[in-house]
Amino acid sequence: MMNNAVTSDAPTEDSFISVLYDIAKKHPVIFIALFLLPLIALLISLGMKWHYVFTDTTHYLRNFTMDSTGVWSDKKPYFNPGVDRYVRELDIAGLLGGIVGIFVGLYITVTTEKLNRQKDRLNQQEMDRIKTQTSLLVQATESLNTLMIDVSGKVNEKVQLMEGTGEVLGGITKVIESVRSQGNHLLVLSNTARIEGVSQYRMEYVAKHANLKPHELKNATQFDYSRKAEALQRDCTDVENKIKEVSIYLRNLGADARVQFVTLNDQAQAAVAHPFLKYLGKVFNEHVIVETYRPGSNVALNDMDGVPHHKRFLVPASNGDIPNAQEFLVQRLYEQQGQAIREMQELGIRVTKLAKTLPVQLFISAPIENKPGIYKGLCVCILGSGSSTSGRASKLTAFLTDDPHIVASMTELFFDYENDAQMATREFMRPVLT
Repeated sequence: MMNNAVTSDAPTEDSFISVLYDIAKKHPVIFIALFLLPLIALLISLGMKWHYVFTDTTHYLRNFTMDSTGVWSDKKPYFNPGVDRYVRELDIAGLLGGIVGIFVGLYITVTTEKLNRQKDRLNQQEMDRIKTQTSLLVQATESLNTLMIDVSGKVNEKVQLMEGTGEVLGGITKVIESVRSQGNHLLVLSNTARIEGVSQYRMEYVAKHANLKPHELKNATQFDYSRKAEALQRDCTDVENKIKEVSIYLRNLGADARVQFVTLNDQAQAAVAHPFLKYLGKVFNEHVIVETYRPGSNVALNDMDGVPHHKRFLVPASNGDIPNAQEFLVQRLYEQQGQAIREMQELGIRVTKLAKTLPVQLFISAPIENKPGIYKGLCVCILGSGSSTSGRASKLTAFLTDDPHIVASMTELFFDYENDAQMATREFMRPVLT
């Protein structure tokens, strides 16, 4: 079958006669004028010369002249003196060379035409092959696009992207509900012990939570802004309370599941500075502006057109202006971190303190290993640490997923950080205990 396929793909070669016939049919005038008539003339001349030389040699070899009266001395000329002279002047070698030259030219013409036809067929086959390959490529591309759409749809089914504190808090609530309904572990990895602890002071996040553009707060009063910031704080506190409630619920239930919280340490560890204060130093750097406002004032917010909204932090101060608003806010967040850790510990939540800023924050409903039955995990992953050296907060983008592979990977990441923090704590404690 392979030989047949190769034979069928090879271009067929036309015969010499068929090509000559096609040329004569396509260009009859040129064929007759440049080939047929010269060939006939040469053949007739050669025949006459041949006949005169070899059949009437004596007469042909005589020298005839024309007298003074203009009479040709040959009394029996061939046709007439002109033709007779023409035949005498003909060269047999030249006639044969002319005939051969005509056939050589004809052969070259036919051969060139055959080569051109073969080249055209090869080009056509190549074009057909290219068209076929292009068609196959188009089909493959369409199939790939369809596959990508299907894969994208499946990914979107497993991973729900979220942006803004509202969607993130809703996703965390779903994780807590999954823990309560299935008796899973609740694993939390966060820079702050307060849920979205810094967001309520960042103007950009407050506006986003209120479904406003930051510039729409330009003419807002301090009282209006206070209500929106308090709404964000209230929603964050609700989520914190749900975490505490599920911890109490699991403990009263006597389940093996537990709540584990990993956050930045609010205390110094030996020669290491306060990790939480170090984190705040990244958030409140020289690129940001921290200002105070009065929650009950009807005065408009300070007009700071030259400062981008993501660089503005507003802290409520009922007692009026504070000389150093940034120091005041850092002190408040530091106290809130320590207080939140103590409250969770009092409720039996296992809190592990980290010494390095987290690149991601996790809220995981992790099924208990070796527990009979089928239990699904659920995870919220918040991308970014919430700070950068430029002063712009990492875009609060997160995703919610119940994909078992992703949940397992995030769970492993949680325990890596927890184990690393516990090992570091033991290393710091060893010199003290000895």
